[in-house]
Amino acid sequence: MQPLDGPDGLDGPGDGYELITPEDFLPGSPFPPDARRMGIDRWSDDAAMIAVAASLDPAKPWHRVIAWVLLLGIGAWLLATLWFELT
Repeated sequence: MQPLDGPDGLDGPGDGYELITPEDFLPGSPFPPDARRMGIDRWSDDAAMIAVAASLDPAKPWHRVIAWVLLLGIGAWLLATLWFELT
């Protein structure tokens, strides 16, 4: 057996290879940093709605239309629920 040239491998730290960790194969989180700080992940109850809202880009006009549709849909549901509870 030949001794290793350096502590990081055969040719030392500059051998051109980098180690692959299991985290390299995991997809990135679609949630914004403040949602991750609150503990929201893909298994949370309303995670899908937060992931969709976080993926919208305000610079794109079509994304702004989708955001308004989502806002109107949630607002209409809230007003309908309030109306049925009060009548």
